[in-house]
Amino acid sequence: MTLGERIKIILRERNIKQVEFAETLGISANYVNQLVNGKKTNISETLAKLIEESYGYSSKWIMTGEGEKKSSPTLSTAKIEFLKKIQKMPDDEITALLAFANSLETVRQSFSATDNEN
Repeated sequence: MTLGERIKIILRERNIKQVEFAETLGISANYVNQLVNGKKTNISETLAKLIEESYGYSSKWIMTGEGEKKSSPTLSTAKIEFLKKIQKMPDDEITALLAFANSLETVRQSFSATDNEN
């Protein structure tokens, strides 16, 4: 089963149009059309996660067709909104955000180590 066929299943089961699907995910209707018609054959993990959180379909199933089709959403509304914004960002901005997130993790670990010493 192709990615386009999996997207068609989501649209059919959720009874939504391509335009509504695109608007919910913050992507263009043309892009959705290209996915559905097989002109685009893969999507980013970020977009797959956004679909998972918005519609309840496993990102792994969306991307590969493997595993369970349905999943239960676990991301907060803020995280979903952030994923939508990331989807529209150029790679250099995403790299900067990743560096920032990694620096936060380093700070957390250093505070955790300090707390354990006391």
